[in-house]
Amino acid sequence: MILSIYVLVRSIFGIVGKVSFSTFHDIKLPIIAVICLYLELILGILLYAIYINKLETLITQANATTYFSARFWALEHAILMMFAIIFGHLGLVYAKNLSDDNQKFKKNLLYFGLSAVLIFISITMNMFRNA
Repeated sequence: MILSIYVLVRSIFGIVGKVSFSTFHDIKLPIIAVICLYLELILGILLYAIYINKLETLITQANATTYFSARFWALEHAILMMFAIIFGHLGLVYAKNLSDDNQKFKKNLLYFGLSAVLIFISITMNMFRNA
């Protein structure tokens, strides 16, 4: 999340014109951010595999609303995080392949922004529902 926010801030400054496009800050750090997203995917799959038996007993048609937290982690969180990874990867691909620096900043802002918003929504959704 921190790397995504850094890429967003750097993209905003790049669009405004205060910073120039840098290979390290605007290509390598987004690569590291996407690698972190994929590592989180692997960790999530491992945790899902460990706790799948518990989730299967909790999530039934009769008590799905009662166990929102279990349903959230089994379905909504997984779907939101997959889209966050897809958007982060798209931002990385567009930033590497475009030639205009302003367009690179705009694509980074759009796709990493969508990725960060999905991560933030997924983190806060369960907290507000169970608070």
